Parts: sequence; C-alpha cells; structure tokens
Amino acid sequence: MTCFYGFDEYIKRLSDARLLVSHGGEVNGKIEYLCADSKKAKENSMFVCKGNHFKPEYLNDAISRGAVCYVSEKKYETDAPYIIVSDVRAALAELSDMFYESPWKRLELTAVTGTKGKTTVVHFIKALLDAHFERHGKKPCGLISTVETYDGATAEESVNSTPESIDLQRILYNCAENGLTDAVCEVSSQALKYHRVRCVKFDTAVFTNIGEDHISPVEHPDFEDYFNSKLKLFSQSRRAVINRGCEHFERVLRAAEACADIVTYGGEPDCDVYYSDIRKENGKTCFHLKTPLFEGDFKLGMAGFFNVENAAAAVAATLPYNIDIDTVYGVLSNASVSGRMETYANEDSSVVAIVDYAHNAMSFETLFSYVMKEYPGYRIVSVFGSVGNKAEVRRYALGKIAGRYSDFVYITSEHPDYESPYAIAEQIAEGIREGKAKYTVIPDRELAVTTAVSEAEKNTVVLILGVGNETTQRINGVLYERRSDSECAKEALRRKVSV
Repeated sequence: MTCFYGFDEYIKRLSDARLLVSHGGEVNGKIEYLCADSKKAKENSMFVCKGNHFKPEYLNDAISRGAVCYVSEKKYETDAPYIIVSDVRAALAELSDMFYESPWKRLELTAVTGTKGKTTVVHFIKALLDAHFERHGKKPCGLISTVETYDGATAEESVNSTPESIDLQRILYNCAENGLTDAVCEVSSQALKYHRVRCVKFDTAVFTNIGEDHISPVEHPDFEDYFNSKLKLFSQSRRAVINRGCEHFERVLRAAEACADIVTYGGEPDCDVYYSDIRKENGKTCFHLKTPLFEGDFKLGMAGFFNVENAAAAVAATLPYNIDIDTVYGVLSNASVSGRMETYANEDSSVVAIVDYAHNAMSFETLFSYVMKEYPGYRIVSVFGSVGNKAEVRRYALGKIAGRYSDFVYITSEHPDYESPYAIAEQIAEGIREGKAKYTVIPDRELAVTTAVSEAEKNTVVLILGVGNETTQRINGVLYERRSDSECAKEALRRKVSV
C-alpha cells in the first residue's frame, strides 16, 4: 500500500520541481488516489487534466465521481481546489513518482531505446533473465513492452510502447509488491520527450540504433529533436549498452559517457560482445559470439540475420547477471516474440506469410532486404498502413520502400485514429507509385490480410506489417477489438490447401 500525502505536500513537490505556477483552495484529509482518466476517479482523488483532446467536461466528470482537486496548466470554471503547473506532463510524472513511493528504487531496471529492435531486445532480455532466475529460485522479470506488460501477477496487452508516467509507476509498484526484483522496459522517444520516464533511474540503458522516424508536428519536429530525445536516456542511467555499428555511433558514445560504465556490442572485433560468422544451418540462423564471460557458437529460434544483433544486445545487457553459457544457448535457440517474424505457410509451402511489427523506414528496409535474400524468385506482396495523427513523413517512405521491393501492396489501416484511412493511404500510395508495385486500398485490416493471403499466387511471400499481433484498432480515440494479423493469416492459409 502506498503512503497517502496531503494536498500541501503535493504542492511542495511540484514547487521543488519548479513546475508550480499557482494554487488555490484547501483539501481536508489525505489524497487517496491519483488519476488522469476521469472514468477512474473515485473518492478523495487528485485528477490531472492531461491530453491533447482534453475537455472541461472530463474534469466535471472526475469531480462527480469523487475527485477533490485537480492539476492543470489552466484554471477551469469550478470551485474545486486546484494546482496550476507550467507542464502538466512533467507534473504528472512528479506526482506519480510521489504517490507510488518511487518504486523503481526497489527494482533492477533495464531500459531499451532505438528506432528498431526495441521490442525484440526487451523480450530476449526477459527470456534470459527468466531462465537464469528460475535456476536460482527467483521470480521472473517484469516487462513493459509494445507487445505486453507483466507485473508479476498479470500479463496484459499493451497500448503504448512506454505507458504514461502514472501507469508506468503503477506497473513498477506492482512489480515490487509482487516480489519481483527486476524489470525490463521499452523506452520510446515520446516517453523521453514527454516526461513519461521522468524521475525514474535505470540501472542499464540499451541503445540499439537510430534512424529517421516519428517526425511530425505532434511528435518530433525534426531528426535532431528525435535523436536528442533518445539520448536523454543515458542521463538517467548508470550503465550504457550501445551498438557499435549504429549510425552516429560517436555521438551516441559521447552521450553514453554520462553513465558510469559503457559496454559495446556488434560485428566489430573490438566490441565487448562481438558476433561473427552469421550463417544458415538446417533452417536456423547460426553465429559465433564472444563476450567477457564466454565464447561459442549459438543459434537463434527467430528468423532473420538481423536478429543476431538483437540477441547480442540482450546478452550485453545481461552481462552483470553472470548468466552461464548453457542458459544463454538454450534461451536463444528457442527465442520468439509475439508478432515478430512469425512465419506461416500453407500445406505445400507455396505461400508464406510473415507477420512482423516493422513500421518505419529502417525496419522496412531491413525486412524487405532479408526476404529478397531468403526467398529468391518469390513474389513479394505486402500489407500495411500507417498510424494516424502522427509520423506523417513515415507514410511516403514506407510506400517508397514497399513499392521498390513488392510486386503488389494492400494498403490498409493501422490505428487511423482521427484521420481518414483513405487520406493516409493516398500518402502511402505516393511513395508506392515511384516503384514497380501495383496496389489497392482495403481499410478493413482483417479483410486486407485475408484477401492478400487468399489471392497470393504460387511462390509468394506475404509480408503483413505494422502492428504485430495487436488485437485492437484505434479509431476516433476509441480502441476497437479485432482479430490479430496472425490469426487472419493462419485462417486464410488453412483454406489455401495448395496453389
């Protein structure tokens, strides 16, 4: 149970953080709950007015449910006690850290950031730690990722790669209360820029790579803002793990010097964790790995030579745990991540469907290049969309890459939110038209995936990209349930006995 603080104590915390503008009114008794969703408000709550689409009626709703005060960047027409702050997102982080008693202090925390590979790396890290902890009679590792969240008691499908600060602190609190000692989490550029991880200190920060992404008026205005947001992670971390082969490595290295310890991984011999001799044997990706603790040949349970780099990142991140070579070998041999390089085929393997979360230019280029090498002579059909209300520059780039490699593209929806899926599709199509691919637009994602697989000719790879195994679709601010891409693909393949 968290400690309860009074209204004045929260005011002091915000004042000490130099976020306080003004305040008014008094609250009798302690604040017993903190929320930023009016539907979750209850007796003696402090309600935080946050969000681009915030409306005054949300505050009125929270008060009707029992909220006794509110925090906002402006005063509203209500008699409720208030705290006005200069940055409500930063304030929410400070308040959440205080309400949940800084739960990160009770955990060994590993954070992973980068343009691509974050999700795979965090799941590899969790798998390594889980296997290691099991051998030593410890509970598994907590998880915060794009795919799911695990707090020691509950595993839930995620909404964001990194939750809002109030949810992040709650999850970490639950991890600690449930007896977990460690947790690993994805930390997005948005989380770093908009204070979702403010107040949290990490033991290890992994930086996988950097490429242009999330450039839009509501995310990052340019690459510099995006890159600088990523680099902030090092200032909140004790130990850095960085990819020796990433773009702008020297700049990443300089930022990592804020940490007490730096570990490198990659395909260069001078790396602390060095992979080499990547090859295919009996359908498996094999490679040699040299670390300060062990050296040997390994194989990966996941497809894609590029996942060797992700495996090396996970091994580098877990070096302080002294995991033995046999455990590492066993984990990597059976490694898998939901919605990442999930490969299915019909009865005679004439049609292959690959479900992957690739959703930016960097991951598209890597994945399409891999498929070209792995499936020579096969047609490539791709199914994807692009998220609404942000990352607008991404749309044209995805279309251009898909148009260059694909024979046919099914443009579909990917959380269009408040935008028209047809408008998003047209921006994608502009890029496709620069290449050789033909295309069609099917906004219904389930229908698009099913149609692409059903219509695939002999010797075709169908790439189903963008959302992995998510089972929701955000439209006009509401999350609607839907079947996952994998479920749709497998059903269509079952019906496709042969071509």
